[in-house]
Amino acid sequence: MQTHALRHWLILAFLVLCWASAIILTRVIAAEMTPIWLTAGRVSSGAIALILYRVFIVRKPWSLGRHHIPWVIWLALISSAVPFIFLAWGMQYTSSAIAGILIGTVPLSVLGLAHFLLPDEKMTRNKAIGFLIGFAGLVLIIKPDSGPASPEHNLELLGELAIFFCSLCYAMNTVSSRLIPPADNLDKATAVVTTSACLLLLAAFFFEPADALLNADMRQWLILIYLGIVPTALATLMVFVLLSQTTATFLAMSNYLIPVATALGGIIFLNESLTWGVWFGFAIILAGVAISSRQGRLPV
Repeated sequence: MQTHALRHWLILAFLVLCWASAIILTRVIAAEMTPIWLTAGRVSSGAIALILYRVFIVRKPWSLGRHHIPWVIWLALISSAVPFIFLAWGMQYTSSAIAGILIGTVPLSVLGLAHFLLPDEKMTRNKAIGFLIGFAGLVLIIKPDSGPASPEHNLELLGELAIFFCSLCYAMNTVSSRLIPPADNLDKATAVVTTSACLLLLAAFFFEPADALLNADMRQWLILIYLGIVPTALATLMVFVLLSQTTATFLAMSNYLIPVATALGGIIFLNESLTWGVWFGFAIILAGVAISSRQGRLPV
């Protein structure tokens, strides 16, 4: 059984606060800026921060080679470019509290992906049972309404599905980040975030007018800069550091703290509320994560 140092838990706590604050702040400006420009502005500010730090503070040879290029492009897509757009779009139609719960299903997705892709993280009986229980909780949260359909309800359901798709992207990123060929963690983070920013800026200029970004007020710019530097640049770097020293399961299993932090933040700062059905589904998801995190002896 692998034990984890205090620094690993501190990094994990930092990541939880980063991602929870990102969900809440994205909810704040989701209705004020188009999803693609919101995402492009966020990731671009993170890329600028990493590049400046890498060039002027950390001066050492570049550690990535040509064989890293496919991995960098893949991680840029699934870690930032794709999920951030879906998150920004979905946050227009659902609360940050529910979004946090849906993002918190990352551990369940990682269980399945890690079983097939990571030789040292095979599925056990406890993990399989926990996965099924957690999936049942997810169904309770994202469930079709038995009443008559309405445009508002349909958009809410689509928003929830979009955010759940984000969790699948984050799960793929968690597993893929352990498979990328060895290199300096700062170089990997800089390459991934910068590539993601370039892809998003190209898409934004091609599909959307830049008025939403050019006309942004100081509050919106400050939120974008924070989203870029803290939960994008720093968080990406910390993910590579943590995965180089621990396991994908350790990073993913502890994501159950994100729904708690996000739900409390949404209730306190945004006056949001959750129904008892959502709380019950959340409790079932936590039970599934807890069961799957227990050490099981028998592989499936």
